[in-house]
Amino acid sequence: MPIKANVIIDRLELHAYHGWHKHEGEFGQPYTINLELVTNVARAADTDHLADALDYGAIVATTKRIFTETRHKLVESAAVALARGLLAEFPAVEEVFVHVMKLKPPIPERIAAAGVSLRLSRAGAA
Repeated sequence: MPIKANVIIDRLELHAYHGWHKHEGEFGQPYTINLELVTNVARAADTDHLADALDYGAIVATTKRIFTETRHKLVESAAVALARGLLAEFPAVEEVFVHVMKLKPPIPERIAAAGVSLRLSRAGAA
């Protein structure tokens, strides 16, 4: 019987060069990324083997590669590319929730962060 679960990566910190303004592309800035990957954990729970589960290290390495290898003008574009890339890289993932926060947005008001959250299913990624 399937057991759906959310595999969670919380507050991954990455430095990337996304942004509309020239200085963002030149110097980059810090981001935090939260992920939830919906998958069936029944086999992993039964076998208790990493080979039957989503590997957190592989998820983080893939997220870092996807998020930093291509520069985007908008956080929305970077977040969608990340969600699509995670679905492509991990066939066992049925749906992914991506929450990307720019920690130093180029606005004068004092805020903790600005960003975007989205949910993309395998059917919606095609």
